[in-house]
Amino acid sequence: MKKLLLLAFACMPAILLHAQKDKDLPGFGKVDKADLELKVCDFDKDAEAMILLENGNVEFQRGNHWIFAMKIEKRVRFKIFKDKGMDYATVKIRYVTDDNYEKLLDVDAVTYNLDANGKITETKVDKKSMFKEKVNSNVAALKFTFPDVKLGQSVLEYRYTILRESVTSVDPWIFQDRIPTRVSAFRLVIPEYFKFTTNSNMSFPVEQKRDEFRQTITLERDNLAYNAYEYLYKMKNVPPLRNEPYMGAARDYLQRVTFQLSSVEFPNQLPINLTNSWEKLTKNLMESSAFGQQIRKNLLKNDAMNSIMANAKTPFDKMSAIFYHVQRNMAWDGIHDFYCNSVKDCYAKKTGSSGDINLILLNLLRDADIDAKPVLASTREHGQVMPHYPFMEQFNNVLVLVTIGENNYVLDASDKSNTPGLIPEDVLGTEAYLLDGQNGQFVTLWTNRNCFRHFITLNGAIDEEGLLKGECQVSSFDYGRTSRLRAFKEGKDKFTEQYFGGDQIKVTDLQVENDKDTEDSLPLNQSFHFTLPVGSSGDYKYFSPNLFAGLSKNPFTAETRQTHVDFGYNQHYVFTGNITIPDGYEFEEPPKNLGMIMPDTSIIFRRIVEIKGQTAGYRITLEFKRPAYDAQEYPEFREFYKMLFDKLSEQFVFKKRS
Repeated sequence: MKKLLLLAFACMPAILLHAQKDKDLPGFGKVDKADLELKVCDFDKDAEAMILLENGNVEFQRGNHWIFAMKIEKRVRFKIFKDKGMDYATVKIRYVTDDNYEKLLDVDAVTYNLDANGKITETKVDKKSMFKEKVNSNVAALKFTFPDVKLGQSVLEYRYTILRESVTSVDPWIFQDRIPTRVSAFRLVIPEYFKFTTNSNMSFPVEQKRDEFRQTITLERDNLAYNAYEYLYKMKNVPPLRNEPYMGAARDYLQRVTFQLSSVEFPNQLPINLTNSWEKLTKNLMESSAFGQQIRKNLLKNDAMNSIMANAKTPFDKMSAIFYHVQRNMAWDGIHDFYCNSVKDCYAKKTGSSGDINLILLNLLRDADIDAKPVLASTREHGQVMPHYPFMEQFNNVLVLVTIGENNYVLDASDKSNTPGLIPEDVLGTEAYLLDGQNGQFVTLWTNRNCFRHFITLNGAIDEEGLLKGECQVSSFDYGRTSRLRAFKEGKDKFTEQYFGGDQIKVTDLQVENDKDTEDSLPLNQSFHFTLPVGSSGDYKYFSPNLFAGLSKNPFTAETRQTHVDFGYNQHYVFTGNITIPDGYEFEEPPKNLGMIMPDTSIIFRRIVEIKGQTAGYRITLEFKRPAYDAQEYPEFREFYKMLFDKLSEQFVFKKRS
């Protein structure tokens, strides 16, 4: 095939294609003085920083291992206006290190400033200050920080080249960022032999979009000529995708275009179908030395396994014992991955990525004759998986699915807060890929058995000085338990401040029960005493029973929203309590008994109030039966949430008797 292709090149005319000059794309180092004097982004005045220019160019050239390789050039120019934008001054350039798949070349970075005489000065990033760090087993990053950065004055610019020994994978081009972008432009030149399909998420106006056939392109340096398709895209004044409460991964919403190689058709040869399929990917993965060959190892001798399961009586007990053995003995390095180069080495070192740890877990479960299978997953921060788009890059984690009778359990032993009875919170509700030998199928990681639950029971009395004193118990179940237990393990003081602190609230005598691994099926009980001044206005005093549940502030006040609302789980709150006011006082008309239901019945709020003399008793329930809402549903959702928080914050009012 290679000889035939080279012969075809020899017969081609050599015509050099020159890209037309684009005034929106000044060359590297060609900085406009007006940009140095720019103080704010003209289409987003509050932006902490902005991208002035992001330019990508991808061409094919002669490869070392195959006929073609991919040359990827990228350049970014940006400016920082505020202190909170200073994180952008540190850059990480990621590239694949596995089997020399990619080489990072020609990295340049410069800070531009104006001196006292109005002359542009340059401060280059010293190559010695650039250092490499590991992202996961296959990916590294070159990290550096720009020097001499002056807020609202400096322009920062960097560029780099990546040579990729592959023609099958073109990275998506992302037009949007967390900060506004003035110009984002991308050019891709593909030899006619390669057929790519495109998939775009571009709801914003595209100033330039072109897909043209070019007669002949010659790369003079390589003496390589080919007919090609040229793709050009450009967006201008792209607004940022900012963080919104309870949003999913940013990559699910960013303006972008993606490319997928579908076939290769060389001269005088039959087309080669290269469209990925899950069947192909499954076969390759199960034959991989870093995956399939790592799940057939014997890590423990019989005596050691028997010791782990000494007190286990049921299959669930056996699974839990092995899970906690791995979780306690392995230290997670913070890297999400689904590969492992050697489960035996990692088990001996007692540290590794999520892939290392969970493939060890899979081996041990199978050694104990427990029905366990690997599951490829994508954490919520990594982004949604699209089953119609067969690429392994959509996943960033491997979990273990155990079947016991009619029940399935999804395990991730890398996170110390996970329990065997709960689907890990960071993948709950997502699509995952279950591997069973050479077969695979998509499954939804969801169950209605568990939700985020808090029961708050409060008893207190208000004294003559207007100080509410009492005791409270919060019982946290399922995901409510794991979230609070994770915070509790970081320190008692921090935990108290995070969940029970607030303006003028004082908490003492905090006791936490059921925080051990062996108690993971029990609620996390938190009991404490508290004091809190009640509000007052003239002759009236007032208080709210909405305490210690984390529902004191409505997070959905913005009028518009770009992203879906994703809580991750269903929720259930119950408030019960009795609060007594001082002798000589009486309640004004108390909050009414009522019920509120979202039109689709997904949120239900009920309140029952009973006044007996000086004591107000109440029971409030709030239930969420859906974990997520589309952005299109936001107006209706926001309106209901406003009414909900109006009722949650409704006060009990009392005053002295006349």
